[in-house]
Amino acid sequence: MKRNWTYCILIIITSILLLGLNKLSDFRNKNIPSENTEAGAAKDCVIAAGQKISLWEKGGRYYAFLPSGCQNEEAEVFSDIEPDSIVWMRSENIPAVFIDTESGTSELINTDKDVRETGHITVLEADGTVSFDYPLTYIKGRGNTSYTEFEKKPYQIKLPESVPFLGMPSAEKWVFISNSADPTLLRNALSRNLAGHLGLAQSEDGIFVDLYLNGEYVGNYYVTEKIEVKKNRLNITNLEKATKIVNNNEDFTLYETAWSDTTKAKQVPNEPDDISGGYLIERDFDDRFLKEIEEHGSYFITDAKESFILRSPEHASENQIAYIDAYIQGVENAILSPDGIDQNSGRYYTEFIDLDSFVRKYLLEEVTANYDGGVASSFFYKDIDAISDKLYVGPVWDYDVTWGNAPAYLGHISSSPNRLTRLAAHRDSSVWFSALYVKPEFYKELTACYADEISDYLPLLAEDVLPQLSEWTDASAEMDRVRWEDEYRLHEDIADRETEIAFLTEYILMRKEFLDKAWIEDIPVHQITLYTENTVYDTLYVFDGEYLPSFPEVDFDFARLVQWTSPDGSLPDVSAPVHGNMEFHAVLEYY
Repeated sequence: MKRNWTYCILIIITSILLLGLNKLSDFRNKNIPSENTEAGAAKDCVIAAGQKISLWEKGGRYYAFLPSGCQNEEAEVFSDIEPDSIVWMRSENIPAVFIDTESGTSELINTDKDVRETGHITVLEADGTVSFDYPLTYIKGRGNTSYTEFEKKPYQIKLPESVPFLGMPSAEKWVFISNSADPTLLRNALSRNLAGHLGLAQSEDGIFVDLYLNGEYVGNYYVTEKIEVKKNRLNITNLEKATKIVNNNEDFTLYETAWSDTTKAKQVPNEPDDISGGYLIERDFDDRFLKEIEEHGSYFITDAKESFILRSPEHASENQIAYIDAYIQGVENAILSPDGIDQNSGRYYTEFIDLDSFVRKYLLEEVTANYDGGVASSFFYKDIDAISDKLYVGPVWDYDVTWGNAPAYLGHISSSPNRLTRLAAHRDSSVWFSALYVKPEFYKELTACYADEISDYLPLLAEDVLPQLSEWTDASAEMDRVRWEDEYRLHEDIADRETEIAFLTEYILMRKEFLDKAWIEDIPVHQITLYTENTVYDTLYVFDGEYLPSFPEVDFDFARLVQWTSPDGSLPDVSAPVHGNMEFHAVLEYY
């Protein structure tokens, strides 16, 4: 009898363990049909390379988006749909990332970017091998416009520990960039290539992947490092970590918030011995900054109304905010001063900033014609004084609206390569870079850097790097265009990819031609500003002695353009050579 009870107990324990393993398997495989499952018993899907991939239906047609690591003939169909009626598409060259969330759906993370879901992540390499199979601490939506304006969402993931991922150095957090605003999908990679050439912080190349969420193909993504203070990321002194240690690793969000008219901090009781660094700060524009002011852990606003969010330490102490606020105010005072000197400290602006990094970051923004250059996604950092008492620019981020890309959702922005904005064309532009541009040391360094390191690199970028990126991602991009066809059309990205790549190639070469004249031949450039209803509509750029170019068409639903006039009411004189900046205002007839 005793032996029988022992046997029963063993059977019960074994059954419980098997049940647990089966539940784990179900979670990881998300109801992949077994070999004995009849077709149609599960949701319409195919099994390829051991992964369940849902068939995607549009207009009565069904698409099977297969990763590079499998062949069409390897896919087994579980559906009542005739295999011959399925449109088979297969990626090439790039890995596939499969993420299964605990809920089994992407709906939560696609509707609220603060929602975090646990799950599991697998990487299927292009050769069919599984190189990564790991639990996922979370996946969440991320981004601003890229999250709110597009159905194809960007994501951030966190792993349980710091490990290598997709061939990149060990870390816990990674970002999946959707590139929804860029019909080529390549501008981020292309710009980061130039940033890497210039040696800017965290400009290492990312990895293109095909992403599948809960078995559904969601498109081509570009995976990069998250911007953060870490050994394998931005390797500066970790002030946040040091502050946590002296406060017994307490949760800083539990401390009371200390507000002033221009700062936000936490009432942290204890400080490390040295609070001179490191700081990672991000400049944001007023509208978005004020809209999200409650979400920011810590921030400060300068006298020139430049708004800075602390990314590290995220929840800074009052002393830390006071320190970095005063320091950045000194930087700003020196930059904006005509003589370049901060009157409070007597320091010249080159004593405050690392001139080389500021020059290189400025050039990256200007050369790529970045719409957000100096406006948003604009990062700066400072280490402890013992390492450097200067402010550096970087890391680099967000280059989808560059190289002539003018997506419809942003309204009218110029796609011309003939531009020299000094990062001041955007209505929310920082005042720093236009002030730096006219300072002799800054201008001398930027023209030298452009001539020595960028001018000859641009043809290589257009004729070597770009074709390689295009060929590498062509098959994946074709799947992405089919999957997100409605979104491409919604944002007027309807040209075929070959046409888009050709435009990008020509743009880079024309950009070089224009900037060579400005910075190597040193021909003065004049700005022609066009206003509609006292708001900047466009900016055109003309070399000294040349004539006014054709003005862009104005297309409003509520009015038609009658003519352009100068501030004194006179009409543009297209026969007179231009020798200075000019402005014209639209005379409108309202419907």
